[in-house]
Amino acid sequence: MYMNKSQRGSVTLETSIILPIFLLLFLFIYGLFAIVAAQNQMTHALIQSTKSLSLDSYLTENVESLSEEGLNFWGGLEDMVIDIVRLNNDENFSSRNNWYTSDGGGNQIAKERFVGYLAGGDENKAEEKLKGMGIVDGLEGIAFETKVEGEVLTVTIKYKIQYWFDFLGMGEIPMEQTIKSRLWK
Repeated sequence: MYMNKSQRGSVTLETSIILPIFLLLFLFIYGLFAIVAAQNQMTHALIQSTKSLSLDSYLTENVESLSEEGLNFWGGLEDMVIDIVRLNNDENFSSRNNWYTSDGGGNQIAKERFVGYLAGGDENKAEEKLKGMGIVDGLEGIAFETKVEGEVLTVTIKYKIQYWFDFLGMGEIPMEQTIKSRLWK
């Protein structure tokens, strides 16, 4: 089909107006997907950490361990199996002290457990992963708060995600996530 000069000019003008708008919209949507993916990874690590932390009360109070002070011996076969598994696993996934009895005593343990589930306990790998997700200041930029009320453990993390495409000055987006779990007794 043949176009005259005025038609070609109008197509060029329409394209020059629509194309940048389309590209900005595409980048904005891609940035939102990146934020949702980062928040999903953070939520997954937080859920796993909280579930794991809720087991510490049972393991500390009900499982007899050879690593405890004194000459305790296993109370049964299940204590022996649990103790052997705990001895062979990284400390990032189990704690031998009763951190849950003191206010704020679990914040550091929650951070270690979070790193364990996010990056297998390797802080450098966690920092790299958090940077890739756009978490501002990496691991140091995440504030952990643990609270035990009765038999309910609450773990909250607060952090900021840097929007990779600073659309209209959105910049850093504050996030807060809270997970609750019942302590095993």
